Amino acid sequence: MKKVFLLILAAAALAPATLFAHIGSPAAIFDGSAGPYPIRVIVLPPSVVPGRAEINVRLLGNETDPVKMTVLPVNWRTGVTGAPAADQALPVPGEPSLRHAELWLMTFGSYSVQVSVSGPRGSGIVIVPVLSIATQRLPMSAALGGLLAVLGAVLFVGAVTIVRTGVRESVLPANEPRTRQQDLRGYVATGLATLVFAFLLYQGKRWWDTEDRNYRANAIYRALPLEASAQTMGGEKVMHLHVARSERHPSKKLLLIPDHGKLMHLFMIREPQLDALAHIHPIRSGPRDFDVVIPPLPAGRYRLYADITDETGFAATLTTSIDLPDSSGTAATNGPVARDPDDSWFVGNPVSIGTGAYHFVRTGPATIRMGEDLTLDFSVQDSTGKPVAIEPYMGMLGHAAIRRFDGSVFAHIHPMGTISMASQMYFMTQAEQQAVCGKENAEANMPLANTATSVSFPYIFPQPGSYRIWVQTKVQGQVLTGAFDLDVAAR
Repeated sequence: MKKVFLLILAAAALAPATLFAHIGSPAAIFDGSAGPYPIRVIVLPPSVVPGRAEINVRLLGNETDPVKMTVLPVNWRTGVTGAPAADQALPVPGEPSLRHAELWLMTFGSYSVQVSVSGPRGSGIVIVPVLSIATQRLPMSAALGGLLAVLGAVLFVGAVTIVRTGVRESVLPANEPRTRQQDLRGYVATGLATLVFAFLLYQGKRWWDTEDRNYRANAIYRALPLEASAQTMGGEKVMHLHVARSERHPSKKLLLIPDHGKLMHLFMIREPQLDALAHIHPIRSGPRDFDVVIPPLPAGRYRLYADITDETGFAATLTTSIDLPDSSGTAATNGPVARDPDDSWFVGNPVSIGTGAYHFVRTGPATIRMGEDLTLDFSVQDSTGKPVAIEPYMGMLGHAAIRRFDGSVFAHIHPMGTISMASQMYFMTQAEQQAVCGKENAEANMPLANTATSVSFPYIFPQPGSYRIWVQTKVQGQVLTGAFDLDVAAR
């Protein structure tokens, strides 16, 4: 694959297992149209802040027009009015359809990358939300540490020598020998200078250790704690979720914006079998509390992944586990908590050709490698193999949940990519208010909501290993879920 994606591979290998929106899947990927030009944008945020984000933009559809492309980082607080000048995205040698740029993200929080494309057929802008957070502490190499230690020792000895010479020789007339008294003053000055510089080094070390502890404790991102419990309310089984406060998030109420019309998207996956999945939408019941009817799922331990987006456009995935009793025979009732009509669930393992009246069939590359920019394609067929029309599900032609078998990777993705649509709409609204992006550009970023017989998802697998993918869409008004296993090879 392309050389620039080696950067994605390297950073994904260094990234910790628990990240921001998604788990262990750092790349922000977006498919859309910048005016008349369909493009795919891949943003790899830095693992430390301040840091440089890698921006890769591919012109889709065998585009051959000579285009100019610029990228601009926009912080949620300042908007475009407080952003620096845009940088030009330059062609990658040997890849005429690929552009590359690097942008500095200077502060923590929610950013967007505005990609502007102009050419003979017109111009347009796409807005890709990105999270600027520290996810690791970069180590210093032994070679660099050794070099700095040697240089520091040279500077220390040099500073002491300058003090000694200044006290002892600088007061001597030319060509006169030193006296014993002057030598004694030199020895005293050497000792005092050594103590003073050693004390300064000690204080510098204390300051550095304090900053390092503060970075570990406060700068490295940690998702808000999620607590889950099951209970019976009004004759139905309900799961109660509480998003706990932390020192960095002490507010009494979560200030959230809806994504696809929901404040929270919750995925439940039974471990270790991965044979049961629920995609449900809890309803807020308190400032930091949510309730949801438990779907008819088999008993077992479930890993929960809760996607939320706060009012600054910051998207996060909160996670925890819960042990559920068997509820496979439970039906929806008219209890105190209403079941969301878009809730869906699936119990079963992948099959080679699909079962039932309708099923998914995966097409595309047989061999998948980590770090490769690819598209996962799925078609929907009936029992005779004839393609059938699919319908939008919560405003999208499809949803997909990807999980590595060991749980180190989880991603909730759409045909438009891995980004939060709520976060993108936040930055679109901000740009429109600042007269940077018109309504027509915002609409061009929206996913197509027409019927089709297949659905595609752009993605980059961050690690090799075995993965399970659940694909969801609607057929004849009913949510259809298909499960697929993939083996991802190393580079």
